[in-house]
Amino acid sequence: MNAQGIRTWLRGIALALALVPSAVNAIEWKLANIIPPDHPANHAVTAAAKEIEEKTSGRIQIKVYPAGQIGSAKEIITGMTVGTVQMALDGPGILSQWSKRLSVLEAPYLAKDFAHLRRIVDSPEGQKLYDELRQRHKIRLLDVWYYGSRHLTNSKRPIDSVADTAGLKLRVPEIALSLEWARALGMSPTPMAFPELYLSLQTGVVDGQENPLPTINSAKFYEVQKHLALTGHLVSMISPLVAEDSWSAANEADRKVVIEAFKAAGVKYNAQIDALESELVKSLETKGMQVTRPDQEAMRKAMAPVYAKFEEAWGKGTYAALAAIP
Repeated sequence: MNAQGIRTWLRGIALALALVPSAVNAIEWKLANIIPPDHPANHAVTAAAKEIEEKTSGRIQIKVYPAGQIGSAKEIITGMTVGTVQMALDGPGILSQWSKRLSVLEAPYLAKDFAHLRRIVDSPEGQKLYDELRQRHKIRLLDVWYYGSRHLTNSKRPIDSVADTAGLKLRVPEIALSLEWARALGMSPTPMAFPELYLSLQTGVVDGQENPLPTINSAKFYEVQKHLALTGHLVSMISPLVAEDSWSAANEADRKVVIEAFKAAGVKYNAQIDALESELVKSLETKGMQVTRPDQEAMRKAMAPVYAKFEEAWGKGTYAALAAIP
């Protein structure tokens, strides 16, 4: 091969490499969560990951690990802070173990519905809470998704009033506010990782649990729980989260792709959850669950001591300021 041929060959190699940037500059992010694999949220993040890889020409590759494959919710967030996990899908409850003021967003009966909760999070007071998380623990919020309104299930008896919850052994996430909510209603809270819950319900280690309807359905709790009480005690959110160091390592154009993909996936997912919630009560009844609609106002009144107990952790006046947002 003469000199001209060698130059032509080298130009060809350079062009080929330029056309496959993923092989040269790929960033791989692990996105971990504890949600069942067939939950709509996992389908949503998987779709977003695919779109991001395509639109960044493979520079950002997100691999989704659902159902506690990498660990408990606490272990996943810990992984984000030490660099072993780059992304998560979770809510303010577990994050409050790092930034305690965030737990106010899971105060029972704070929000009327998801639209109201979103206004609360988007308010200056709400954004201040997540700014503190990012600045102190390098975890960035990408979007706000509707996880559903949480309801109570159990294997012992129908729940029609506060009196009916007394004495129930209830699984709750390892979150202080969840523990106090259960105690305020006379239950015996048992912290437990979500992947352990089905077997614990099946074997009677706990009598019940509380989660949104899509989670109750996708985790097949109707197989081991007879009673569903539509307590609606918490309008809950989950969020795609990214470690700030990983975020900073991506270029600005790719970060824009990531945000747009998760927001678009969130719009579709939120609509799906809305539709599911309207259908699932009847569906769960057909699967054998007995549905009751207890007095929510009486349960709300029972929360007054809980709000007072957390006033110092949330910051004086924080709950009142968020609750006042129309």
